[in-house]
Amino acid sequence: MTLITVKIPSLPEPERIDVALAQADLGLSRSHLKRLIGEKRITINDKWVRVSQLVSGGEEVVIDKPDEKRISFVSEEIDLEIVYEDDFLAVVNKPAGMVTHPAPGHESGTLANALLHHFSQLSTGYVRGFPGLVHRLDKNTSGLMVVAKNDIIHRKLATQLMNRTLTREYWALIWGKMNPPKGSIDVAIGRSRADRRVMTSGSPNTREAITHYETMEELSFLSLVKLHLETGRTHQIRTHLKESNHPVFGDPEYTGRDGRLTGIEARHRPMALKLLKATPRQMLHAKRIEFIHPETGVSASFEVELPEDFRQVLDIIRHYQ
Repeated sequence: MTLITVKIPSLPEPERIDVALAQADLGLSRSHLKRLIGEKRITINDKWVRVSQLVSGGEEVVIDKPDEKRISFVSEEIDLEIVYEDDFLAVVNKPAGMVTHPAPGHESGTLANALLHHFSQLSTGYVRGFPGLVHRLDKNTSGLMVVAKNDIIHRKLATQLMNRTLTREYWALIWGKMNPPKGSIDVAIGRSRADRRVMTSGSPNTREAITHYETMEELSFLSLVKLHLETGRTHQIRTHLKESNHPVFGDPEYTGRDGRLTGIEARHRPMALKLLKATPRQMLHAKRIEFIHPETGVSASFEVELPEDFRQVLDIIRHYQ
């Protein structure tokens, strides 16, 4: 357990306490602070604070921060595509099939293990000690991720993610055609009560989730769409598309493998089955990432091509037209 005492600086106008503390260079994210508040570990004048409590400056805050159990990471020599690197951060292209961080059943072979091999310095991370990892991608989602090399850079990137100045563009191959072809999905989601591994709008504990989409190409019984996250909930894109009745093609957890077969014309089903057989994962790729470089203040954007398995499925369905 660590006791942290901090005095809130003078503020131009009252702010929520979690916001004010997140900006105090404590190495604590807003989500972490909210958790500590919920556990009654933050006080002002010996009184427990509420998440909605406002501070105006001058308050002395005491944070009772428990020592978090850290996962032991082992450096592993795993091939990794590094798109960009400097002294402060890196951008990597995670392949499909790679777990982002160690967890029960995936203690090795993860992106975290690969990062420790490729980089001599990484942030300690704010999410249970995961080194360098500012955000995550699902195991079978490919694409770009930004990695922080120290805790200050990590905090600044995490703040950009929270403030939505760190943006990500995804490409997905989905069942059917979006109507309208361009729009937004604004549906709150949370963990399913029946299966904690998946998300749903029917959860008793939902949080705001907004996904913007744009159809780029309609391909027989599939469509290629571009998506931007306004919020970053777990499995947000996959959940939103499934609940819009247009799941990501090949997605085993969100009805993207065979859940739509009966909804397409009978003449298309043999091709759909052929493609599913050749598609072991969801066709979802984080193609582009953009943020303000935390050290230089310059806007930075990076983009990668679709991976080979995604391109192969696209080629087949395009020739099928």
